Amino acid sequence: MSAETSVQVNRGQRAGGRGKPRPTKRAWPRFARRGRRANLILVTQVGTVVVALALWQLLSGRVIQPFLVSNPVDVAKKLWDVIGTSEMDHDIAVTGQELIYGWVIGSVAGAVVGWGLGAVKFLGQVFEPIMNAVNGVPKISLAPLFLLWFGFGMSSKVVLAAMMVFFIVFYNVFAGMRNVPEPLCEVARLMGASRLYVVRKVVLPSVAVPLFAALKAGVSLAMIGVIAGEYISAQDGLGYYTMTATQNFDPAGLFAAIVIIVAMVVVGYTLIGFFERRALAWQQK
Repeated sequence: MSAETSVQVNRGQRAGGRGKPRPTKRAWPRFARRGRRANLILVTQVGTVVVALALWQLLSGRVIQPFLVSNPVDVAKKLWDVIGTSEMDHDIAVTGQELIYGWVIGSVAGAVVGWGLGAVKFLGQVFEPIMNAVNGVPKISLAPLFLLWFGFGMSSKVVLAAMMVFFIVFYNVFAGMRNVPEPLCEVARLMGASRLYVVRKVVLPSVAVPLFAALKAGVSLAMIGVIAGEYISAQDGLGYYTMTATQNFDPAGLFAAIVIIVAMVVVGYTLIGFFERRALAWQQK
């Protein structure tokens, strides 16, 4: 092989090598930074909780009377005593069912109404002021009325929780529909895209982010509705348990129930966040 041929071959190899994908070296530092940031956030969160519990333990009995706020040690003992008992398991099951039913009904109804009023501008202009007026009514004040309409059982608590969730989902979906880029929809239609394709590729991505935000916030709102309903009239559930603990001057039992309520909300929030990351994975690309 001549020198000229060898040079051409080497140039060809170098030129061909340019076309081959090379592993990016910056990807690993980026993932490393994300991992360090996630660990820092987790450590800060845990540290904040530990400091709050330590201050609570120190102040209880020294600055604040224990019968008012109890302390983390007594609350932990109470949790150890009640978790796993048939009474507490029943209360958790009742509150959990009311929470799930209310959240699902409120989310579905809010999403459907928000989608419909957002898609049809005339209906949105007609009913938006009415929805604002209805939303201005305190939901808790309607609890006695729901008790008369739906009875003293689970149904009244589910309806109250669903109403708490309905409006936040409605407004988020309605706002998402109003923010759908119309020029992009028109371009997709001119290119021959079907209505279903436009909905999947343009409308849903615009609505998905505010929808998931509302679904996560709706978990805590649904729990508020359930507990409020159980406070007013119930014979079981965590709301009834907290009311009984308050009447019996049992702050440890009260805070133990609050811990369980918070844990249920956190579990629901985490599950929705998991599905949100899967559904919105396209944003990370």
